[in-house]
Amino acid sequence: MTSHKKCSAGFTLVELLVVISIIGVLIALLLPAVQAARESARRTQCHNNLKQLALGALNHHDQIGHYPTGGWGWWWVGDADRGFGKDQPGGWVYNVLPFIEQTALHGLASDGQKDVHTLAQLEGARLVVVRPVSAVICPTRRPHGVFAKPIDNTFVAYNSEENPPDYNVAGRSDYAINCGDYKHNEYYDFPNSLANAVTFSWCNDPIGNRLRKCDPQVKELNGISFQRSEVAIKHVTDGTTNTYLIGEKYLNPQHYEDGLDRGDNETWCTGYNNDNFRNGVDPPLLDRIGLEGIYGFGSAHPTTWQMAYCDGHVESLTYDIDEYLHRGTSNRHDGIVDYESYYNRKVGPVGPSR
Repeated sequence: MTSHKKCSAGFTLVELLVVISIIGVLIALLLPAVQAARESARRTQCHNNLKQLALGALNHHDQIGHYPTGGWGWWWVGDADRGFGKDQPGGWVYNVLPFIEQTALHGLASDGQKDVHTLAQLEGARLVVVRPVSAVICPTRRPHGVFAKPIDNTFVAYNSEENPPDYNVAGRSDYAINCGDYKHNEYYDFPNSLANAVTFSWCNDPIGNRLRKCDPQVKELNGISFQRSEVAIKHVTDGTTNTYLIGEKYLNPQHYEDGLDRGDNETWCTGYNNDNFRNGVDPPLLDRIGLEGIYGFGSAHPTTWQMAYCDGHVESLTYDIDEYLHRGTSNRHDGIVDYESYYNRKVGPVGPSR
């Protein structure tokens, strides 16, 4: 009887390497498409965030009579007992909370007494600071959550309890409101107590006219929100469709989460300061490692940055937008409403003389 040797089926090493190589090539080809699809989804979410904030600001205007005020300064956070106007120390994000279905969070900073800070209210204000708000986080830039707050040690604000050392964090915002076309987005002058606020000599009135020379470079604040602002649609004479409202802000990627960027070291609910207020002087920039920028708008999106306008619509804009048009769209009443109108005027840089 003749015996036959049975051969086992299988892959040779060469065949296996060829298959692995083909899989690697396919992954390399598909990965950019997958990443592009993910970025498109994140950019859409960012667009929706800006739309929600813009509609909240418009609802605020409808009910209160003006766009969200800018508060007092970086050492003040929101106080629900002090209303929505020039007496409110907290910034624009805090003031828009009730109009984006965050009434409960807004109300944590309340004791029912306008001119008194009880321990319960101070702790409530601190709890607001350490609560993240998903509507102000761009998913391309960083995850939803709270981040380290190394600035000022555990001190949070004049109207807040301090953070405990083992939980010294704060919520932050990737969006900033338009404060105008001067290279300015915070004052060093603001009161250090409610009592001091009563007699304090403020830098500007609620529509941006200078009351005293706090910053010699600034003759007026001509954006939408700034210190103690009460800017209404009637003050936006360039038209709500032509004027910036809320946009993405520029950040250095090295400091997305560590709180060491000077334009991102406080919290989303502070008053007038460069964390939450930007202007149109500097061009919009794509986030880049090693470059600090505390004045301008920008984004982590590779090809576009996004801006909500005063009528509520949101646009994706290019980083190479004309610098004078960009600056003019930040000024609510300079007559610059489009590229053609700027160049037809032929008066040099937009805005008042500097």
